[in-house]
Amino acid sequence: MGFKRKGCVFNFYWINTQNEWVLGLNSYFRGVGFPFYIARRYLFSKKSHNIINVISLISVVGVMVSTAAMVIILSAFNGFEGVVEGLYTSFDSDLKVELKEGKSFNEFDVPFEQIESIPGLRNMTKVIEEIALIKHDDRWVTCTMKGIEETFLLETGIDSMMLEGSLDLGDEYGALAVIGWGIQSRLGVTPDPRFTDIVSVHGLIRTKKIKKTNQAFNTKSIPIGGVFAINPEFDEKYFIVPLSFAAELLEYDKEYTGFELNCEEGIDINNMKDILEGMLGNDFEVKTYFEQNSMLYQTHQSEKWMTFVILAFILVLSSFTLIASLTMLVIDKKNDIYTLASMGATKGRIRRIFFIEGMLINLVGAIHGLGIGYGICWGQQTFHWVELGGAIVPYYPIDMQIGDFVLILVTLLFIGMMATYFPVSYLIKRHFAQAN
Repeated sequence: MGFKRKGCVFNFYWINTQNEWVLGLNSYFRGVGFPFYIARRYLFSKKSHNIINVISLISVVGVMVSTAAMVIILSAFNGFEGVVEGLYTSFDSDLKVELKEGKSFNEFDVPFEQIESIPGLRNMTKVIEEIALIKHDDRWVTCTMKGIEETFLLETGIDSMMLEGSLDLGDEYGALAVIGWGIQSRLGVTPDPRFTDIVSVHGLIRTKKIKKTNQAFNTKSIPIGGVFAINPEFDEKYFIVPLSFAAELLEYDKEYTGFELNCEEGIDINNMKDILEGMLGNDFEVKTYFEQNSMLYQTHQSEKWMTFVILAFILVLSSFTLIASLTMLVIDKKNDIYTLASMGATKGRIRRIFFIEGMLINLVGAIHGLGIGYGICWGQQTFHWVELGGAIVPYYPIDMQIGDFVLILVTLLFIGMMATYFPVSYLIKRHFAQAN
């Protein structure tokens, strides 16, 4: 029977001897089609020893499980990264500006009118941020008092993080404070609509010399308007008050410790940073929200890729079953190797058959693993199988990214090539020499 493929004519004579296919060729071996066809037949055909089928199946399952684990774990890391980023960006502004040296600056040192006219700027607030002592009954807490403008606070994402009360800094009749859940727990204070539960705020005097300790602080009272819960770091740290309250307590007259800005959707934050740095000169430092929490993001990325490396190493270990499977297959098919060699097949052609065989085993496991990993992640996103029970993160977050799938597939193919090429080269070299 004649068969034409890629310009090459092959005459195939099928001979079934002891349930094995032996291929006879009456012309020559060319192209990729022939090695691929034989490799595919070897992959799905029954071997003379069942243990070879079992080991091949174990190889496929090992690659499949490792691949699915990579997809699930990397997607989970992406999900938590998105949650953490959302929590931090709900509090941190897009850009934060502070002095490189020194604590405060005069408002006439910064061209605020020019900054407010920058295209793409959504809002801006001047900031007074200082360590303060908070007292309620006989409880004391040291925290960071942050004075900002209420219009800026209302446009952040903190409103979705409120546990009690409301996101309200008061009005012309009186100031209110918004505090973290950790500070609330330590002070034992609650938001009271009648404003009878009041705390006293003690700020260090900075305009005169201090002779006695009890004269070192200015003190002002303020009710609690609301309580937020973002994460323990913020909940234990920030005591938010109106800008005017902080300025009066700390005796800041047209002075600020910094200012913060938020940009419109779609605006390049780094480009906005460059514009601000050009306006402000070398005395000020401008940070994006990533730079404000650079250690957190770097740690998260490091954990993600270290986990990926560990999973890749596990995949390398599972590839030893692939080596075992190919070794036993070559031994099982040594008669076929002798037949093909006697009919004119080159060593490279025979080696390619078993190399493709190994890559097919690896590819079958990889494709099934990617499918299973995707299915589990999709199910978690859709049906929320694994719950966390938190108010902010009620279920295990998952975020699948196409880049992770590509990286996993490339890694699998590379490991598969290394685990296939060298063992096959050695085995074929040995058996081909015996055939000749």
